[in-house]
Amino acid sequence: MSSQQTFLIRYGIHNFVSCMENSGNIAFLIQKSERQTMVRHAQKLIQGAYGEQADIRVI
Repeated sequence: MSSQQTFLIRYGIHNFVSCMENSGNIAFLIQKSERQTMVRHAQKLIQGAYGEQADIRVI
């Protein structure tokens, strides 16, 4: 299990956030169908943990 997957599970966002690594950058994909407050919560968690290295997309 990757450190990104462990992160998603630890914070309980693995049900609506997925991740993939591409050329050293990490893309986090957040499901748009999730409540807006949860989308914002996930974005803040990811930004806090990965900073500029993370590419966060709501799909």
